[in-house]
Amino acid sequence: MSQRLFCSYEWMLAKRYLRSRRSERFVSLISWSSGIGIAIGVMTLIAVLSVMNGAAVEIRDKILGFSSHIDIQGPGNTLADWQNWLSQAEKLDGVERAAPYISTQVLATYGSRALGAILKGVDVHRSDEIAGHITKGRFINSSGSPFQVVVGKDLARKLGLEVGDRVRLMSPSGGISPSGAAPRMRAFELVGIFDSGFYEYDVGMIITPLNAVQRLNKMGDSVTGLELFLYDRDRSGEVSEQARLKLPPGAWVTDWKQRHRSFFQALKTERVAMGVILSLIVLVALFNMVASLVMVVMERRKEIAILKTVGATHASVMRIFLLMGTLLSGIGTLVGGVLGLLLAWKLDTLLAWIEGLTGVKFMSSDVYYIDHIPSVIDPVSIAVIVMVSLFMGVAATFYPAWRAASVPPAEALRYE
Repeated sequence: MSQRLFCSYEWMLAKRYLRSRRSERFVSLISWSSGIGIAIGVMTLIAVLSVMNGAAVEIRDKILGFSSHIDIQGPGNTLADWQNWLSQAEKLDGVERAAPYISTQVLATYGSRALGAILKGVDVHRSDEIAGHITKGRFINSSGSPFQVVVGKDLARKLGLEVGDRVRLMSPSGGISPSGAAPRMRAFELVGIFDSGFYEYDVGMIITPLNAVQRLNKMGDSVTGLELFLYDRDRSGEVSEQARLKLPPGAWVTDWKQRHRSFFQALKTERVAMGVILSLIVLVALFNMVASLVMVVMERRKEIAILKTVGATHASVMRIFLLMGTLLSGIGTLVGGVLGLLLAWKLDTLLAWIEGLTGVKFMSSDVYYIDHIPSVIDPVSIAVIVMVSLFMGVAATFYPAWRAASVPPAEALRYE
């Protein structure tokens, strides 16, 4: 019973010292401003890291929307015996489907406009991931002429193309004429326009049937390589190792993590750097809290001395000020966490409203890889931010609490 009353007594004093009296409003304002600083820091950390996580997930999904999980190529620039390789690749554990492809550079011209692009020949019956992104017209098919293409919306806009137009593609893989090497050129019918959501693909990729590229470049039945799509893309490293062991010697196998390692490593480094920089907001608020609690100790020297005189122990006085710091950091962390989650949850909607109100475009697809600001809330990151903020808040309170407990009663009450 006495221990419970003693704890209630410490709580009562801690809450009372945080409330301002007329002569102490400045000190109380500084104390609560530190709590507000912690809230702002936690809110900013949660919102920014959620955006960074969202950007990484969004860009990864956009890249893999038009790109294979595993790419297999032969020892040379082309793969002739690809049917045998395809049958072996389809038997690998975790492979959902495999498909041959051809990739080559072309110059696309329409009227007086010309742009360089990647011409990708695909198996029409094995390219459902591309067909799902068609926004105008239709996807290429195997009926009729093979010389039909679909292009990205930004490439179509820059060339001034519409569905039904005929775009001329010039390939450097030409033959030899009496005047030297000559590029090959062919007119293709534009049957559809796709929107991948990834600017690099939308402005620089042209899709056509496999046999159209083979005929354009006189490749016979050869292809560039094979694309593997997995049930679980995170197992790409494991399946790649299986492919290296089971495919014929000379197979060059790369997975999406290897192809884009530098890019995703840069995103990870940027996320860590942003977290460290924004943590300084919380650190500044904690220094502010230490200063304000030290000022409270100086203001309450007489009361602390009286408490010690009537029997309060060294540990009891420390607990009072530890409770003050815990309350400030706890309330700041709680408020910041709630506001940060709300901001991360509705950030895309909020920015869209601001863009409509001001007419300012925050994310342009011409500059960035994506055209909006995504946000993905990671529970582990939120838990780490909250726990670290609370720990630092409590740790920062020990020095003011020690100062309070070290106040000598005789000296504090000498002139009272």
